Amino acid sequence: MKDKVIVFFTRIPTLGKTKTRLEPFLSKDLCVKLQTAFIKDIYNNIKSLGIDIIVNYSEDGDLEFIKDIFDENVLFLRQEGKDLGEKMYNGISFSLKNYSKSVLIGSDLPLMDKEDIERAFNILETNDIAISPTYDGGYYLIGMKEENKDIFNMKYSTSSVFEETIEKIGAMGKSYGIGNIQLDIDDIDDLLKLYEILKDDNKIPCHNTRELVMKILEKCDENE
Repeated sequence: MKDKVIVFFTRIPTLGKTKTRLEPFLSKDLCVKLQTAFIKDIYNNIKSLGIDIIVNYSEDGDLEFIKDIFDENVLFLRQEGKDLGEKMYNGISFSLKNYSKSVLIGSDLPLMDKEDIERAFNILETNDIAISPTYDGGYYLIGMKEENKDIFNMKYSTSSVFEETIEKIGAMGKSYGIGNIQLDIDDIDDLLKLYEILKDDNKIPCHNTRELVMKILEKCDENE
């Protein structure tokens, strides 16, 4: 059995089904380009770790659209399940058949870097579970050494997901460690926060996202 794997949980960018909460402000095409930029930047950051990667992709969309982003050694696994929790569980469960530690990450976090992943695996050296929160009350990363379906059995897309997950883990008597908090890009407020962060710090390694976000929002600044 191998030691570590990253499960990159992502939707295939598809017109009308990607970043829909941004559609009142951005065209469907720009929403697709934005999600694609996130995927490219996250992958470029994490692949330097030299850890195996499974791309756990959504059932909607054409896989060929994102295949060229990734190197040939990446494994592609279609998401299976009736809801988000079951899909994440199935991705983790599949990976733990061949790896002793699995860390699942989302794809809406262009500011996530390889240190966030390294921290999660370090947490797993001495704990059962690693989990990293988002500012909106969810989490963008969860890692474990043994599959546990109950952890994923809850209602998602609420501001209490992270808190409820921690409560579940504690009730099970599992040990855990918490990683850095990150910005999850879902709506226009998140995008504006991202713009301000990127404008103030040009060293953040997310070239594709930076180029697109600056192009979109600098025009808005000029028009004010």
